[in-house]
Amino acid sequence: MTMDKNNIPLIVDLDHTLIDTDLLMESSKGVLGKSPWLIFHYLYWLSKGKGYLKDQLVRRFEINIAELPFNETVIAYIQKKRKLGDTVILATASHKNYAYAVAKHLKIFDDVMASNKDFNLSSHNKAEKLIQRFGEGQFDYMGDHMRDLPVWEASNLAIIVNATKRIINNTGHIQTFVLSKKGSPTPREVPQKPVTSSSKE
Repeated sequence: MTMDKNNIPLIVDLDHTLIDTDLLMESSKGVLGKSPWLIFHYLYWLSKGKGYLKDQLVRRFEINIAELPFNETVIAYIQKKRKLGDTVILATASHKNYAYAVAKHLKIFDDVMASNKDFNLSSHNKAEKLIQRFGEGQFDYMGDHMRDLPVWEASNLAIIVNATKRIINNTGHIQTFVLSKKGSPTPREVPQKPVTSSSKE
C-alpha cells in the first residue's frame, strides 16, 4: 500500500513521549506499594511475558489519567498535524486499557494500538504491526528511546522526543526531526520572568 505523501499518518508513542513517565513503572509502584506481598506474583507474571504482567497490573491499579504529566510540546505538534488533516494514532507498549483511557481523555487520536495480555507492542513488534497496517516508509513515528529504533527505521520520518546524544548518533542513517532534547525544559517548565514594579507607580 502506497500512501499520499501529503497524508502520511503520525504514530505517537506514549511512555516518555506523550507523557513524562512510564505507565508500567507507575502501575508497578501502585500495585506493589499497596500490596507488597504481591512481589512474588509480580515475578511470576513477568516470567510469562511483559504483556501478561501489564494485564495483571491493570486489573489491580487504576491510573489517574488527568494527573499524568503530559508533554505539551508533543500535544502541540499533534494538534498542528491534525489541523493539516493528518491521521494521528497512539501506538504504545502500555496496556490497551490505559492507552484507550489516555486517548479518551485527550481526544486528539484517531485510533489506538497497544499491548494486551498476549502481545507486547514494543520495538520490533511495533515496527512489524505498523508495516503490516501502513507499509514500510508510509508513516511518521514519534518516540523517545533506543528501543524505538526499529520503528524509526521503518518510518518515513523519525520524530525524536527527549533526544539523547546516543539516539542522535544512532539515527544518522535515517530522516529525523528532533522535537526536543533530553534536559531541555518543556513549555510548562520554562521559568517565568519575575514581575518588576514600575518606578513610576
